[in-house]
Amino acid sequence: MTTPTPPRLAATIVLLRDSDAGPEVWLQERSRAVGFMPSAWVFPGGRVDPEDDDGGVSPDDRVPRAFWTAGIRELAEEANVTLAIEELRPYARWITPAAEPRRFDTLFFVARVPEGIEPRIDGVEASRGGWFLIPDALARIEAGTLPAAPPTLRTLWELREARAVQAVLDAPRRIIPCCPAYHIEPDGTHFVLLPGDPDHPSPDAVEPPHRYAFHQGRWWARG
Repeated sequence: MTTPTPPRLAATIVLLRDSDAGPEVWLQERSRAVGFMPSAWVFPGGRVDPEDDDGGVSPDDRVPRAFWTAGIRELAEEANVTLAIEELRPYARWITPAAEPRRFDTLFFVARVPEGIEPRIDGVEASRGGWFLIPDALARIEAGTLPAAPPTLRTLWELREARAVQAVLDAPRRIIPCCPAYHIEPDGTHFVLLPGDPDHPSPDAVEPPHRYAFHQGRWWARG
């Protein structure tokens, strides 16, 4: 059996703002030239660099300081938005499936965009970006016009009923590492499974849906 590649640490910022119709989320399309998830619509973020471990105290004992500083740095580099550490809230932790040769252990934060600030993409790692009402983003992913990986799809699904950004920021979260597993049915259908699916080995179940199918070039949530 091949030994899994150790995952690199990374941080992602789910940037939100309020609107009359509900919270909006900032998504950006990764450049076709990047090596990881080209053309996918994602939240801003990237890997943790050695200098991100600046020796400071983490605001939350569950999350090492380097994740916070990396998320802030990546958001500034990719979307030209500057945040302070106290403006971030840990939301989730995703680890790339063991079968992948390129793996990341990514801390997802949620944060509110500062008043009057409009993100601007860097034109290097991301080719375009925009604000989306969360139900609209989910509908576009389902329609195949907004390609997104399961962690992005899952995060949007969890936020779909939020009525205000502050409610998202104030909601308590259990930060349990979630490592999806790949599964192929006898008919050849490819799935990503989350803990809680009977074919996933982890006992730490998350809320359903637990199964995401890859079909016609996009991911679909399935019960």
